[in-house]
Amino acid sequence: MNSVQILGNLARDPEVRFTKTGKAVATFTVAATNTYFDSTTNEQKEQTSFINCVVWGKLGEAVGNLRKGNRCFVEGRLNTRSYETADGQKRYVTEVIANFVGQSLQAQANEPSNFDSFGGGNEENIPF
Repeated sequence: MNSVQILGNLARDPEVRFTKTGKAVATFTVAATNTYFDSTTNEQKEQTSFINCVVWGKLGEAVGNLRKGNRCFVEGRLNTRSYETADGQKRYVTEVIANFVGQSLQAQANEPSNFDSFGGGNEENIPF
């Protein structure tokens, strides 16, 4: 099973583009922080991962309304692809292809989170 769930803050504003056929695709980065205990220094530490995400269709258009710093939940699958640069070097990209993105509107008001403002993209075929 290839399933990913991420809870974090947007590291930058989402970028929404449209394919030649008019289908929306949004790219964004989620900063997810993990807290752990370092036994050598007896300190609690944080490690932040910046995770690239892609979402297609109507959900991609909706994600375009989010802004840097917004708390969000992303569910999808991990995908790795490669491409060749102009000078012939092969590059690899790992990203989450999202089928659900939710935003916590209450997070700024210190209330319990509710991620109902966005939904899943299951009604559309999401390309590989």
